[in-house]
Amino acid sequence: MALSDETKKSIERIVGLPFEDIIKMSPLHEKEYVEKKTGKKLGWREGLKVDGLPIRTIEEVDKQLAEIIEKEER
Repeated sequence: MALSDETKKSIERIVGLPFEDIIKMSPLHEKEYVEKKTGKKLGWREGLKVDGLPIRTIEEVDKQLAEIIEKEER
């Protein structure tokens, strides 16, 4: 899907970077740019759900797995 020049210019104006730079950015650089521009850390809201299931960070999953393994080893 191709974007019109008008759409690209709108994105550049909102984001504050040339469109070509935006599409070349890695997801990590995009996240860092947004955090720097907004002054806010990106992340999940507490209690956020998708299709009725809670979203968990990898750290939360690791902690839960460690607890399960610890209980089984007893």
